[in-house]
Amino acid sequence: MMQHPMKKWFGWDVAIFVMVLGLVACGRFLATDAFQALEIKQVQVLSGGDCTVPGTPTASHRTTGTLDLALPDGSLPPYVLPVAVANNLSSVGGSTADEMNNITLTHFTVELSAPGVTWSSACPATFDTPTFTFLLAPGGTTGADLEAITPAHSRCILPYVPAGGLTVTAKIWAKGRHGGTTIESAPFLFPIDVCTGCLQQDYTDPALVVYRYPADYPLCASLTGTNLYPGDSCLPPGQDATILCCGVTISVGSVSQNVAVCPGVFTGTTSTATSTDTSTTP
Repeated sequence: MMQHPMKKWFGWDVAIFVMVLGLVACGRFLATDAFQALEIKQVQVLSGGDCTVPGTPTASHRTTGTLDLALPDGSLPPYVLPVAVANNLSSVGGSTADEMNNITLTHFTVELSAPGVTWSSACPATFDTPTFTFLLAPGGTTGADLEAITPAHSRCILPYVPAGGLTVTAKIWAKGRHGGTTIESAPFLFPIDVCTGCLQQDYTDPALVVYRYPADYPLCASLTGTNLYPGDSCLPPGQDATILCCGVTISVGSVSQNVAVCPGVFTGTTSTATSTDTSTTP
Protein backbone atom coordinates (compact mmCIF):
# COMPACT_ATOMS: atom_id res chain seq x y z
CA MET A 1 0.00 0.00 0.00
CA MET A 2 1.29 3.42 -0.94
CA GLN A 3 1.45 5.78 1.96
CA HIS A 4 0.97 9.49 1.27
CA PRO A 5 3.39 11.74 3.14
CA MET A 6 0.59 13.58 4.89
CA LYS A 7 2.80 15.54 7.23
CA LYS A 8 4.95 16.83 4.41
CA TRP A 9 2.00 17.83 2.22
CA PHE A 10 0.18 19.32 5.16
CA GLY A 11 3.21 21.46 5.92
CA TRP A 12 3.39 22.71 2.36
CA ASP A 13 -0.35 23.39 2.34
CA VAL A 14 -0.02 25.52 5.44
CA ALA A 15 2.96 27.37 4.02
CA ILE A 16 1.19 28.13 0.74
CA PHE A 17 -1.98 29.15 2.59
CA VAL A 18 0.02 31.54 4.78
CA MET A 19 1.74 32.98 1.70
CA VAL A 20 -1.61 33.56 0.00
CA LEU A 21 -2.99 35.20 3.10
CA GLY A 22 0.12 37.35 3.29
CA LEU A 23 -0.25 38.47 -0.31
CA VAL A 24 -3.92 39.25 0.20
CA ALA A 25 -3.14 41.13 3.39
CA CYS A 26 -0.35 43.00 1.63
CA GLY A 27 -2.67 43.92 -1.20
CA ARG A 28 -5.34 45.00 1.25
CA PHE A 29 -2.78 47.11 3.13
CA LEU A 30 -1.65 48.82 -0.04
CA ALA A 31 -5.25 49.41 -1.07
CA THR A 32 -6.21 50.92 2.26
CA ASP A 33 -2.97 52.74 3.06
CA ALA A 34 -4.38 56.18 3.81
CA PHE A 35 -1.27 58.02 2.71
CA GLN A 36 -0.58 56.15 -0.52
CA ALA A 37 -4.01 55.41 -1.93
CA LEU A 38 -6.84 57.92 -1.51
CA GLU A 39 -5.84 61.47 -0.56
CA ILE A 40 -7.46 64.88 -0.12
CA LYS A 41 -4.80 67.06 -1.71
CA GLN A 42 -5.94 70.62 -0.97
CA VAL A 43 -8.81 73.10 -0.79
CA GLN A 44 -9.35 74.70 -4.19
CA VAL A 45 -10.04 78.36 -4.97
CA LEU A 46 -12.94 78.69 -7.39
CA SER A 47 -12.99 81.11 -10.29
CA GLY A 48 -14.55 81.42 -13.69
CA GLY A 49 -18.13 81.69 -14.80
CA ASP A 50 -19.17 78.09 -14.12
CA CYS A 51 -17.55 77.80 -10.65
CA THR A 52 -16.33 74.28 -11.44
CA VAL A 53 -14.08 72.76 -8.78
CA PRO A 54 -10.67 72.27 -10.45
CA GLY A 55 -9.95 68.58 -10.92
CA THR A 56 -6.21 68.89 -10.29
CA PRO A 57 -4.28 70.71 -7.55
CA THR A 58 -3.55 74.33 -8.44
CA ALA A 59 -1.04 76.87 -7.23
CA SER A 60 -3.89 78.88 -5.71
CA HIS A 61 -5.41 77.08 -2.75
CA ARG A 62 -6.88 77.85 0.65
CA THR A 63 -5.46 76.81 4.03
CA THR A 64 -8.08 78.45 6.29
CA GLY A 65 -11.65 79.68 5.90
CA THR A 66 -14.00 82.33 7.30
CA LEU A 67 -17.75 82.06 7.90
CA ASP A 68 -19.85 85.08 8.96
CA LEU A 69 -23.02 84.03 10.80
CA ALA A 70 -24.43 87.54 11.32
CA LEU A 71 -25.85 88.26 7.86
CA PRO A 72 -28.81 90.65 8.22
CA ASP A 73 -31.10 88.41 6.16
CA GLY A 74 -31.08 85.98 9.10
CA SER A 75 -29.69 83.11 7.05
CA LEU A 76 -27.30 80.64 8.61
CA PRO A 77 -25.19 79.63 5.61
CA PRO A 78 -23.10 76.48 5.31
CA TYR A 79 -19.37 76.45 4.74
CA VAL A 80 -18.72 74.72 1.44
CA LEU A 81 -15.33 73.15 0.93
CA PRO A 82 -14.15 72.54 -2.67
CA VAL A 83 -11.37 69.95 -2.58
CA ALA A 84 -9.07 68.06 -4.94
CA VAL A 85 -9.01 64.30 -4.30
CA ALA A 86 -6.39 61.92 -5.73
CA ASN A 87 -6.00 58.18 -6.33
CA ASN A 88 -2.29 57.64 -5.71
CA LEU A 89 -2.25 53.97 -6.67
CA SER A 90 -0.37 52.80 -9.75
CA SER A 91 -2.13 51.14 -12.66
CA VAL A 92 -1.84 47.38 -12.99
CA GLY A 93 -2.83 47.54 -16.65
CA GLY A 94 -5.84 46.36 -18.56
CA SER A 95 -8.93 48.21 -19.70
CA THR A 96 -10.70 50.79 -17.58
CA ALA A 97 -13.27 48.18 -16.59
CA ASP A 98 -10.59 45.61 -15.67
CA GLU A 99 -8.24 48.00 -13.88
CA MET A 100 -7.83 46.62 -10.36
CA ASN A 101 -6.64 49.87 -8.81
CA ASN A 102 -9.63 52.01 -9.69
CA ILE A 103 -11.15 53.72 -6.66
CA THR A 104 -14.83 54.65 -6.50
CA LEU A 105 -15.20 57.79 -4.41
CA THR A 106 -18.55 57.66 -2.58
CA HIS A 107 -18.70 60.26 0.22
CA PHE A 108 -16.87 62.26 2.86
CA THR A 109 -16.96 61.99 6.65
CA VAL A 110 -16.59 65.21 8.63
CA GLU A 111 -15.72 65.58 12.31
CA LEU A 112 -16.09 69.07 13.80
CA SER A 113 -14.43 70.35 16.95
CA ALA A 114 -14.54 73.75 18.62
CA PRO A 115 -13.79 74.87 22.17
CA GLY A 116 -16.86 74.96 24.39
CA VAL A 117 -19.36 73.84 21.73
CA THR A 118 -21.84 71.14 22.75
CA TRP A 119 -22.95 69.02 19.81
CA SER A 120 -26.33 67.30 19.60
CA SER A 121 -28.34 64.95 17.43
CA ALA A 122 -29.50 67.98 15.42
CA CYS A 123 -25.88 68.88 14.71
CA PRO A 124 -23.64 65.88 15.44
CA ALA A 125 -19.91 66.38 15.73
CA THR A 126 -19.34 63.59 13.19
CA PHE A 127 -21.46 63.15 10.09
CA ASP A 128 -21.36 61.79 6.53
CA THR A 129 -22.09 63.80 3.42
CA PRO A 130 -24.71 62.57 0.93
CA THR A 131 -23.38 59.68 -1.14
CA PHE A 132 -22.35 59.87 -4.77
CA THR A 133 -20.33 57.74 -7.19
CA PHE A 134 -17.19 58.88 -8.98
CA LEU A 135 -14.61 56.58 -10.53
CA LEU A 136 -11.00 57.63 -9.88
CA ALA A 137 -8.50 55.91 -12.14
CA PRO A 138 -4.97 55.20 -10.83
CA GLY A 139 -2.98 58.42 -10.77
CA GLY A 140 -6.14 60.45 -11.36
CA THR A 141 -7.57 63.39 -9.45
CA THR A 142 -10.99 65.00 -9.27
CA GLY A 143 -12.64 68.07 -7.81
CA ALA A 144 -15.50 67.67 -5.35
CA ASP A 145 -17.30 69.87 -2.86
CA LEU A 146 -18.86 69.20 0.52
CA GLU A 147 -20.52 71.13 3.33
CA ALA A 148 -17.88 71.09 6.05
CA ILE A 149 -20.33 73.11 8.19
CA THR A 150 -23.99 72.54 7.34
CA PRO A 151 -26.75 75.13 8.00
CA ALA A 152 -27.86 72.98 10.95
CA HIS A 153 -24.35 73.18 12.39
CA SER A 154 -24.26 76.95 11.84
CA ARG A 155 -27.44 77.22 13.91
CA CYS A 156 -25.86 75.19 16.72
CA ILE A 157 -22.54 77.03 16.62
CA LEU A 158 -23.88 80.61 16.57
CA PRO A 159 -24.67 80.90 20.33
CA TYR A 160 -21.07 79.92 21.14
CA VAL A 161 -19.39 82.54 18.92
CA PRO A 162 -17.76 85.28 21.03
CA ALA A 163 -17.02 88.79 19.77
CA GLY A 164 -13.55 87.73 18.72
CA GLY A 165 -14.77 84.74 16.74
CA LEU A 166 -14.50 80.98 17.17
CA THR A 167 -12.24 78.53 15.34
CA VAL A 168 -14.05 75.40 14.20
CA THR A 169 -11.73 72.65 12.97
CA ALA A 170 -13.06 70.26 10.35
CA LYS A 171 -11.37 66.88 10.13
CA ILE A 172 -12.36 65.29 6.82
CA TRP A 173 -11.94 61.85 5.30
CA ALA A 174 -12.61 60.98 1.66
CA LYS A 175 -14.16 57.50 1.47
CA GLY A 176 -14.94 54.98 -1.20
CA ARG A 177 -14.31 51.47 -2.47
CA HIS A 178 -11.28 49.73 -3.95
CA GLY A 179 -12.47 46.48 -5.46
CA GLY A 180 -14.53 44.83 -2.76
CA THR A 181 -12.79 46.73 0.03
CA THR A 182 -13.72 50.03 1.66
CA ILE A 183 -11.03 52.67 1.59
CA GLU A 184 -10.52 56.03 3.23
CA SER A 185 -7.98 58.82 3.09
CA ALA A 186 -5.85 60.17 5.85
CA PRO A 187 -7.73 62.86 7.82
CA PHE A 188 -7.48 66.32 6.26
CA LEU A 189 -7.62 69.22 8.74
CA PHE A 190 -9.12 72.59 7.82
CA PRO A 191 -9.69 75.43 10.36
CA ILE A 192 -12.67 77.74 9.82
CA ASP A 193 -12.90 81.07 11.65
CA VAL A 194 -16.58 81.53 12.50
CA CYS A 195 -17.50 85.11 13.33
CA THR A 196 -20.37 87.57 13.66
CA GLY A 197 -19.95 90.47 11.28
CA CYS A 198 -16.27 90.13 10.37
CA LEU A 199 -16.99 89.94 6.62
CA GLN A 200 -19.19 93.06 6.79
CA GLN A 201 -16.57 95.55 8.00
CA ASP A 202 -13.95 96.08 5.31
CA TYR A 203 -15.85 98.65 3.27
CA THR A 204 -13.45 101.35 2.09
CA ASP A 205 -15.85 103.33 -0.09
CA PRO A 206 -16.56 106.53 1.95
CA ALA A 207 -20.26 106.26 1.12
CA LEU A 208 -20.42 102.74 2.54
CA VAL A 209 -18.19 103.01 5.61
CA VAL A 210 -21.21 103.99 7.68
CA TYR A 211 -22.72 100.55 7.02
CA ARG A 212 -19.91 98.57 8.58
CA TYR A 213 -21.17 95.93 11.01
CA PRO A 214 -22.89 96.31 13.48
CA ALA A 215 -24.58 99.26 11.72
CA ASP A 216 -27.95 98.61 10.09
CA TYR A 217 -27.98 97.76 6.40
CA PRO A 218 -28.93 100.41 3.80
CA LEU A 219 -31.90 100.25 1.45
CA CYS A 220 -30.99 98.99 -2.01
CA ALA A 221 -32.94 101.87 -3.55
CA SER A 222 -30.67 104.37 -1.80
CA LEU A 223 -27.53 103.03 -3.46
CA THR A 224 -26.39 103.42 -7.06
CA GLY A 225 -23.81 101.69 -9.19
CA THR A 226 -22.38 98.23 -8.65
CA ASN A 227 -21.97 96.49 -5.31
CA LEU A 228 -18.21 96.18 -4.86
CA TYR A 229 -18.68 93.71 -2.01
CA PRO A 230 -20.78 90.85 -3.43
CA GLY A 231 -19.06 88.06 -1.51
CA ASP A 232 -17.66 85.07 -3.37
CA SER A 233 -19.81 84.49 -6.46
CA CYS A 234 -19.11 80.75 -6.38
CA LEU A 235 -19.77 80.13 -2.68
CA PRO A 236 -22.59 80.80 -0.20
CA PRO A 237 -23.00 84.38 1.10
CA GLY A 238 -20.97 84.96 4.22
CA GLN A 239 -18.08 82.70 3.21
CA ASP A 240 -14.49 83.89 2.73
CA ALA A 241 -15.19 87.27 1.06
CA THR A 242 -16.46 90.69 2.16
CA ILE A 243 -20.17 91.10 1.55
CA LEU A 244 -22.56 94.07 1.66
CA CYS A 245 -26.28 93.42 2.04
CA CYS A 246 -29.05 95.93 1.45
CA GLY A 247 -32.80 96.05 2.03
CA VAL A 248 -35.89 95.92 -0.11
CA THR A 249 -39.40 96.85 0.96
CA ILE A 250 -42.10 94.20 0.78
CA SER A 251 -45.72 94.07 1.86
CA VAL A 252 -46.81 91.45 4.34
CA GLY A 253 -50.58 91.67 4.40
CA SER A 254 -51.15 95.39 4.55
CA VAL A 255 -47.92 96.15 6.35
CA SER A 256 -44.73 97.26 4.57
CA GLN A 257 -41.44 96.06 5.96
CA ASN A 258 -37.80 96.01 4.95
CA VAL A 259 -35.94 92.75 4.45
CA ALA A 260 -32.28 92.28 3.69
CA VAL A 261 -30.91 90.81 0.48
CA CYS A 262 -27.41 89.24 0.60
CA PRO A 263 -25.52 90.23 -1.40
CA GLY A 264 -27.27 93.51 -2.10
CA VAL A 265 -28.14 94.70 -5.60
CA PHE A 266 -28.11 98.47 -5.80
CA THR A 267 -31.30 99.74 -7.47
CA GLY A 268 -31.09 103.49 -6.88
CA THR A 269 -30.96 105.76 -9.92
CA THR A 270 -29.20 109.04 -10.52
CA SER A 271 -31.11 111.80 -12.27
CA THR A 272 -29.76 112.61 -15.71
CA ALA A 273 -32.32 115.34 -16.51
CA THR A 274 -30.96 118.60 -17.96
CA SER A 275 -32.58 121.95 -18.58
CA THR A 276 -34.50 122.15 -21.85
CA ASP A 277 -35.24 125.87 -21.59
CA THR A 278 -33.86 127.43 -24.77
CA SER A 279 -35.60 130.78 -24.47
CA THR A 280 -33.57 133.92 -24.74
CA THR A 281 -34.04 137.28 -23.15
CA PRO A 282 -35.15 139.85 -25.68
